[in-house]
Amino acid sequence: MLRTLAKSYQDLIDYFVPASLKDDREATNQARMFLISHTFGPVLGNTVPLALFVFDPTPGWDILVLALSITSFWVFPFLLRAGARYDSLVITSVINLNFCILWSCYFNGGVTSPTLPWLLIIPILSLFYIGGAKRLQVHLLSLFGISFVLFLGLYNLIDPPINDIPDVALQALGVVSTSAALAYVATMAIYYARIFDAGVELENEVQRRRKAMHELREAVATADRAGLMKAEFLARMSHELRTPLNAVIGYSQILKEDAYDIGGAQMDEDVDRIHDAGQYLLRLINMILDLSKIEAGRMQFDMKTLTVTDLIQSAIDGARDTIDSNHNTLSLEIDPNVAEIETDGARMVQIMDAILQNAAIYTEGGDIEIHCSLAANAAGQDEYTILIRDTGCGIAPERMTNLFETLVDSRDASTSKYGGTGMNLTVTKRLCEAMGGGIDVESTLGEGSCFTIRMPRKDTTQTVKPAASPIELADEAVAA
Repeated sequence: MLRTLAKSYQDLIDYFVPASLKDDREATNQARMFLISHTFGPVLGNTVPLALFVFDPTPGWDILVLALSITSFWVFPFLLRAGARYDSLVITSVINLNFCILWSCYFNGGVTSPTLPWLLIIPILSLFYIGGAKRLQVHLLSLFGISFVLFLGLYNLIDPPINDIPDVALQALGVVSTSAALAYVATMAIYYARIFDAGVELENEVQRRRKAMHELREAVATADRAGLMKAEFLARMSHELRTPLNAVIGYSQILKEDAYDIGGAQMDEDVDRIHDAGQYLLRLINMILDLSKIEAGRMQFDMKTLTVTDLIQSAIDGARDTIDSNHNTLSLEIDPNVAEIETDGARMVQIMDAILQNAAIYTEGGDIEIHCSLAANAAGQDEYTILIRDTGCGIAPERMTNLFETLVDSRDASTSKYGGTGMNLTVTKRLCEAMGGGIDVESTLGEGSCFTIRMPRKDTTQTVKPAASPIELADEAVAA
């Protein structure tokens, strides 16, 4: 029940906080202190006129004025809610508080009045209401000093009326007044302590997050350095491996010619295996090198205006042996509006060849369809769409989520001749994106897959080509 009452009271306080102060945490806390003082304070403050009314044998109009002045503090929350300036309300409130305390002291013993302890509340409230606002602090303390000087002057110039309250009643009044003042200050101090503790907790949380952010930045920097080192390592290793592999492939071709001349069927078959394995390793190394260049942001493209039909036909020619070896049929449909494209021809053929090879490997005695069309994309730019659909084994739903992630997909390893890493599709997607396009896939397990390649008609990469590194220069020299 107490928690419910506390929550309701907190909601009431927050209701009176204007929207203009809620964006500032410190201003909101000061406004809450002000509102607690002006909602709960009059309840405690009115115990003094009530005690005077009880203890004074002849209560007069001065007690009524004191009660009305104390009760008027309840008006301030509504004024704050209505949009009155906070500083003006604070000054007016302190003036009224000075009046209440000095008025009570004037009619009830002057400097020996039992209500005098309330005078110490004024500087405390000044701190609670305005925090570190030095200018307003000076104003409030000046008002306190002026009010006290005026009180002393009037008290000495005009004699107060004779107070006929018995000494015992004055002592009881002192107990009531002091207890109410202590309760009032304790309430404000407890809430102020809660605000201070919340500030300390917030500061600790900020420090913790700053430390976590610093550690995260260091981790990111370390990861970036590791990524660059990995890319450099892959580039170097790719170059070092590709050089002897080119020799292996070259000598295997010579051996094939010699085996053909001497008619050694068994030797010819063994040399074919050497040659195919070398070609596979060379393709794998090239994929690793491409991926390292893409991740390092050093992939370069030779953009030229080419015919889309010729590019598609080149990709088909490259994948023809794989298509025929699995007894598949290929159909090609190209829309009449398909014409030229500004792209890197070799990379474009590489992308289509990777998808065609994938379709041919996982389709046996089935159909492979290619459809190319030109249309405007969501941004209003002309974009070529190349659909490659097969009737193969399809892709399991659990593999679709990470099909294009590096070294995650194991689909190629299940049935391919030499096993696989799943890197081919990763490189294909990264190349598409680096050239301003993209690639999507739809598949049903047991029915087949459909890969959609999207490529802009005009060059939209807008990337600055960095200077070639020594590794890339060496790779180009080897390729030449």
